[in-house]
Amino acid sequence: MTWSEIKEQPRVTDLLAASLKNDRLAHAYLFAGPRGTGKMRIALHLAKSLFCRERPHDACERCINCQRIAGGNHPDVVVIRPDGASIKIDQIRALQKEMAMRSLESGHKVYVIEHVDKMTVQAANSLLKFLEEPPKGVVAILLTENSHALLPTILSRCQIIPFTPLPAELLATRLTAEGIPPGLAHLACHITTDLDDARKVSQSDWFAQLRNEVIQLSQDWRQRGTYALYGIQELFAKNEKIKEELPLFLDMLILWLRDVLYVQVGRIGQLIYRDQEDILKRQACAWTQAELLHGIGLAMDTRNRIERNANPQLALERLVLQLQGGIDFCMKW
Repeated sequence: MTWSEIKEQPRVTDLLAASLKNDRLAHAYLFAGPRGTGKMRIALHLAKSLFCRERPHDACERCINCQRIAGGNHPDVVVIRPDGASIKIDQIRALQKEMAMRSLESGHKVYVIEHVDKMTVQAANSLLKFLEEPPKGVVAILLTENSHALLPTILSRCQIIPFTPLPAELLATRLTAEGIPPGLAHLACHITTDLDDARKVSQSDWFAQLRNEVIQLSQDWRQRGTYALYGIQELFAKNEKIKEELPLFLDMLILWLRDVLYVQVGRIGQLIYRDQEDILKRQACAWTQAELLHGIGLAMDTRNRIERNANPQLALERLVLQLQGGIDFCMKW
């Protein structure tokens, strides 16, 4: 992959590619953004671009240096990760000692610190001193999901580069290219913005089962009345994981109701359950927009109740009855 072929963060890659080409690379970067947004991948690509033997200011991914960096065994590229729950001062001291040595391969040395916000106070102070007086040719790349947890003095000594959540369509395209069914891939990528998490979720049997249960429940409560309550009882009886997965089930239900609403307003291209378009269209004729918006609010409220330790089965049965409009739930519960 070249800089132009990395699609996750085009603004970030354009900035770094231009900095390399114009020899204006900063001595320290802070890559800040949610998990799964490509921070480590781009950090390693930047390191490869400094050492690549075949492609100036970029990475060929084939030469010995690119391969050694990818394998984690290049002598001038050091990656630091938390030792247990935190990054300790001994790790930063060892890093300083390593970076002070002369480069073995070129005029550069690179260190990458993952989860830099998990440094102990002593480690953070030690890193601060290192950032204030960096050795010549050393490039620091700090990665964090929580930049607010870092010392302001560390932030001030880095060029901060924000990473934004990856588009769900980009993630879904990757998963479908790996052989994951499009219906599961699109839903998983709207549940999480992390590619690895989306891949793991979409490959699990229980995720496909929950998706089917959401679709079935949406039909039961409109077409078969109180039979939906029996469906919920059966769901809890046959699926031991449903209690712990109920928040996810409700997230999937909210996305389903949103799709029904999208059909009503003509936003077919934005459907998540796009392989269920026929069912969505039938339900769009049975619901009003006000009912759908109310239903989404009820599902979100049910999710909050469960997170506050409400009985999962009763909470879901209550939701179905509310959606059917058969019982006055203005009372406190």
